[in-house]
Amino acid sequence: MRSYDHPARKLLHEELHARPPIALWPNERVLSQSFLLDGVSRQKHIEWIQGLSKALGVANDLAQDHSFKFLTLTPEPRRVVIKWELHGEFATIAAITHNAVKVSGPLIESRLILEKSLDALFEKLGCPKIVEAGGERISALDLVFEQRPLFNEAQEVSAIFSGNTVLGSYILSSKKAQLWTDLRLDDDGFTSCFIPHDVLGSRQAGRIARAIAEAETYRMAAMLAFPVAKSLSLPLRTAESELAELSQQIAQLQTEPGVQTEKDGKFLGELSQLASKAEQWISGYGLRFTAAEAYSQLLLKNLLELAESPIPGVQSLSEFMERRFQPAMGTCIWTQRRLKELSDRISRTTQTLRTRIEFVNEEQTQKLLASMDQRARLQLRLQQTVESLSVLVLTYYAVSLLAYMAKGGKEAGWNIHPEIVAAIAAPVVAIFFFLISRYRRNKIHKIVKNS
Repeated sequence: MRSYDHPARKLLHEELHARPPIALWPNERVLSQSFLLDGVSRQKHIEWIQGLSKALGVANDLAQDHSFKFLTLTPEPRRVVIKWELHGEFATIAAITHNAVKVSGPLIESRLILEKSLDALFEKLGCPKIVEAGGERISALDLVFEQRPLFNEAQEVSAIFSGNTVLGSYILSSKKAQLWTDLRLDDDGFTSCFIPHDVLGSRQAGRIARAIAEAETYRMAAMLAFPVAKSLSLPLRTAESELAELSQQIAQLQTEPGVQTEKDGKFLGELSQLASKAEQWISGYGLRFTAAEAYSQLLLKNLLELAESPIPGVQSLSEFMERRFQPAMGTCIWTQRRLKELSDRISRTTQTLRTRIEFVNEEQTQKLLASMDQRARLQLRLQQTVESLSVLVLTYYAVSLLAYMAKGGKEAGWNIHPEIVAAIAAPVVAIFFFLISRYRRNKIHKIVKNS
């Protein structure tokens, strides 16, 4: 790498080569199991693969141990390898082993023997078995590759699947391989797939195994949303009916005259309850529905990678998924859409009601302000009347004071007539106080007008 390269260039480039398919021999068997993880079981899975690496003398690479690991338990020619992959909410463990016996009967019989031998290998290494790695198993797939002539009809493979109705198709554009499965769970929880082929390349076989295993895992991970969607069907219908009834009552309220404060508060409370319920559903299940949509797209991508072509008279895996799986995903997508639309409708209805309440409050506020303004005008007039009377009172007291002063001067020998002084002072004092009162009144009017 050069000094002018982006710091994350190598990491971003190597993502193209992450989780590579394992090259398979012509006659091999893949037991792929996926486990849903939480925080505790996720760490347990990492410790499990690190412990297995240590038991095999393989150095732990912290960068890879958290995403992908490929370990050889038994060397060739009867090799047994473990492929471990860690994803967002699940981990996958695939045990790949040589299938020395030609398939002739139900696959569960040979698989039970194979599982016992695998458990014995883990016990010999002093490590927990695959089913003890942690998490809850969400899928288990038994893929059997066998180099042999291809089958012409479903009847020829019915014994392998205990007489169940099977799905089948040619896979890859060369049509040198077939995929047969009944998509049934055996007594040990595995779904069996039989892949007869005519000189299939090792890398091709690895890609087929990866595509089928991922398709099954993503199908089951996507289906986790289906029970949630079904459980929400009735509550959603009830909530939608309640909202429709509330909207009708609010629309009727708009036509009623006067202020309906009690009804407005009641409707707003009911809308708030509906909104909290819808948000609780979205918060609790929205991520599950989003994940289901993403998983269903990955499932379709893996089915396309198989490039199935039909066998006359036999339904293919892609056709089966189109008829059975896609309706379930349609239910999940429709439920997610209903949740979003319910939330949006509640928001719009609440906004309509709040607008009405705000309009009523504004109208009441205007009436209150008009009433306050009228009271202020009355108070001002009363104050003006009081001020007019106060001019007379002040004049009376001021003239009386001057009369007393004049009487005192007369007693002191001055030639003063108190009555004449009072008569002259009375209009002068009255005019003086009147001018002061008028000045104050004009000043108050200017302040009120400017404000």
